Amino acid sequence: MTSFNSVNILVVDDHQNMRQIWQTILKGFGVSKVLQASDAASALEVLRDYSVDIAVVDVVMPDILGTELITMIRRADDSPNKMIPIIVCTADTRRSCIYQLINAGADEILTKPVRPDAIWQRLISVINHRRQFVKTPTYFGPDRRRVDDPSYKGRDRRESALI
Repeated sequence: MTSFNSVNILVVDDHQNMRQIWQTILKGFGVSKVLQASDAASALEVLRDYSVDIAVVDVVMPDILGTELITMIRRADDSPNKMIPIIVCTADTRRSCIYQLINAGADEILTKPVRPDAIWQRLISVINHRRQFVKTPTYFGPDRRRVDDPSYKGRDRRESALI
């Protein structure tokens, strides 16, 4: 059993109702503190001002897309926490959208409507089974490969890129 009583989570969503749903679910899991932001600028401010362990980011927001926010968190020189676990929430399940989120640096992806059991699984994943980070000229974030095949010797082997 994992305890979330010392975990601080930032929920970034432009809809107050969704932020409230997230807060209710996360508090039900025993999360100690749920911080909220309604846009990317507020999210970056919260990340600078508070100790945040996990960020939950909606994809569609009025100022910038969640993919852009993730990219800023992962790659900006002044990013307050480049390695924060990021769980993304989206209603768009097209393969192209999922690939954009993965390539932006999302750790985990949840599809709407969110279910508490799926949220629990993603939280456990980013806390107990965090993938190594990869740094290349065009990408910084969790290893996009979920399966480690030590026998693979191809051109895209990332041994030197793992952090």
